Amino acid sequence: MSSKLTSREKQTQQLILRGLSNQGIADELQLSINTVKTHVSKVLLKTGFKNRVELITNKINKL
Repeated sequence: MSSKLTSREKQTQQLILRGLSNQGIADELQLSINTVKTHVSKVLLKTGFKNRVELITNKINKL
């Protein structure tokens, strides 16, 4: 996808890549769980991945 991630979405993506759960991301960024779910959904939509596993696997394969 060509949509760029916002700064908050980039932060969320980095925490996903560190393996944090939605609750872990919420705690780290001091956000509500519903806000985190929205950010995770947008990250996946904008990057074209179906789920966290695809996102993480893609990043690992690029190393």
